[in-house]
Amino acid sequence: MRRAFAVVLLAIVVVATPSPAWAAPTTQIIQGSVLRLVSVADWEAAGSLLPGQPVRWDVAVSADAPDPGVVRIAVSATGDAHLLVDVAMCLQEWTATGCPGGETELRTAWSIPRDGVEVPLVSIPDTQTAHVRLAIVLDPADDSGSTDVVVHARGAGEVASVSPGGGVATPGVPVDAGGLATTGLPPGTPWVIGAGVVLLVWGALLAVRRRRAALDEEPGR
Repeated sequence: MRRAFAVVLLAIVVVATPSPAWAAPTTQIIQGSVLRLVSVADWEAAGSLLPGQPVRWDVAVSADAPDPGVVRIAVSATGDAHLLVDVAMCLQEWTATGCPGGETELRTAWSIPRDGVEVPLVSIPDTQTAHVRLAIVLDPADDSGSTDVVVHARGAGEVASVSPGGGVATPGVPVDAGGLATTGLPPGTPWVIGAGVVLLVWGALLAVRRRRAALDEEPGR
């Protein structure tokens, strides 16, 4: 019975443990005549966002402009799911331990507006590359709906935008946004499933014990 109880506990742990939000990242490259956006994120995880389980989205913004200038980076969002966003920038490529030169925090636990208006994040010289990292999580007070988030870059007369649905890099053309934060299972669902597993395993154990007791009571055994 102790071994059986260990199996039950293992079943609960396996079912209730959330999957990582960076399991299968995909890369999108938006290349214009001047601006270049390289987006890396696990969109499958983003399509089943859960409270307390952030999805990481990296967007590298760079430019190849004929004259010195500035690139302005912004974000916008539309939808009905409340999202909290941390935004940081690194002027070098992110490593497994973070930003080699020290990151710049742009937003922390930010409840991103969902009115579709671009919110400025930072401006950089067009000779630099901004490695922008967003950590997006569903507000624990909200467990339904979806919200589309778009990262925008403007410089040298060009506009580039990227979202889960794709991106564009032409003057004045809006991005065709996709669903970044459609919620998945409600927060309590893993424990409901875990409880169901416990009941099934426990019922099977009881059935085995009863069968053994019946066999022991048979004549000649």
